[in-house]
Amino acid sequence: MTNNMIEVNQIGSVNYIRALKQSGLNAREQLDLIINHHLKAYIDNYGFLQFSPTVYQFSPQLAPTSFFYPYFRDLVVTAYSGKKGLKADLLGRKIHLFRSYLDRQNIAFIRRYQRPSLSSEATDFQRLLSYAHDNHFKLDFKTGANYHNRYHHKFTYPSNMKVQLVRNSYRRYANPARMIEFIVDIETGKFISQWNIYRFDNQGRVDSDPTHYSTNQLRQIADTESFNYGIPYGEYYVTGKYRHTHQRLDITQPTDSQLRRIAKKYWQAPIDYDDGGNYADLVKNMQDVIAWRGVPDSQRIKVYADYVNSLKEHQCKNSGINHFFAKNKAYQQFSVPWWRRLI
Repeated sequence: MTNNMIEVNQIGSVNYIRALKQSGLNAREQLDLIINHHLKAYIDNYGFLQFSPTVYQFSPQLAPTSFFYPYFRDLVVTAYSGKKGLKADLLGRKIHLFRSYLDRQNIAFIRRYQRPSLSSEATDFQRLLSYAHDNHFKLDFKTGANYHNRYHHKFTYPSNMKVQLVRNSYRRYANPARMIEFIVDIETGKFISQWNIYRFDNQGRVDSDPTHYSTNQLRQIADTESFNYGIPYGEYYVTGKYRHTHQRLDITQPTDSQLRRIAKKYWQAPIDYDDGGNYADLVKNMQDVIAWRGVPDSQRIKVYADYVNSLKEHQCKNSGINHFFAKNKAYQQFSVPWWRRLI
């Protein structure tokens, strides 16, 4: 078998994308080809997307900045432009569930990422920062992370931040803005993900039986990252055909797996401070990460409460915990200058 033939079987490779483009198939037909024919995807008894044995696999070189991802996004945006979004049919439900496998690919890629200055002990977050730096793109820290800081009984303060790439783009075609996201433990720099938790059978399928997982394990399944087919607004402009796609394709969803439904029922999302709740993102930029790590554990509940109360009192835009520290004499010892970096 020639190298070109092998590459055509590697989802995301240059030859695979070329074959899709030259197929003459419309957007929905291309999605059907990928999901149903190449990956032979089916939904199991617990509502989880599984793949039958197939010669098609994700390309090992499929990087977060690959053209395949915005190309795939455009197929979804075009094929599911109606009000029902991915709820329109069975293929749409499979595409919704498929996003987690795209997340898995990106997490694995970043965890393998190497550069001479990275030690073998580098955290997931350090590797992500290095990848962004080496590939000359900016990360977005500004999109809300309350759905990735779920709690049971009583909420204290956020443990996780959301990091999306790339930060912004005005492209009208194959736009990569805020498509891929990582949920990162602010303190440890480790990725929070469902893929840290899942068990696999001897055929490589996910054990999707919810009774096989503890409530503590369900927390990462609830807090996990989620690939965006639409473009979240965050604090940026969304161009042309991508307007309102995040609501239609990502927020309004088809049925999740039983595992995700049970996890999200037990671990509930906190309500934002400007909507009557007590949740506020700690991290809006890199300095916030360093600043929060400098707060002793014994003081964090009080510091966070003061932070949220200040946001409510002044009814101001949340600029992150470091901005709060810099403006309050009682906490200025924790503030971090703009030039401080983690790499």
